[in-house]
Amino acid sequence: MERLQAFKFGRQPNGEQAQHMRRFVFNKVLALQQALHAQGEKKLSYAGVSKTLTEWKAQPETLWLKETHLQPLQQMLKDLEHAYVHFFEQRADFPRFKKKG
Repeated sequence: MERLQAFKFGRQPNGEQAQHMRRFVFNKVLALQQALHAQGEKKLSYAGVSKTLTEWKAQPETLWLKETHLQPLQQMLKDLEHAYVHFFEQRADFPRFKKKG
């Protein structure tokens, strides 16, 4: 009896690429929140920003965000949400853009 076996390999970004993706998402969401604030609108909640992240993953120019798991990117959104909470409770400075290095 012959047995057929298949292997499924997932391509995962290395640590530096994954860090770049998280930094990109953090900075893009922070810029979005600042633009909304400048227009006089309320900031997006975590659920709203998470929905926006899903939309970004479907756009052709940011299709590379699909290469990593969704959880690390969502964790960056939660980190930004916590940074806003700490700022509004006057426990920290306003969130700043993350830079390379």
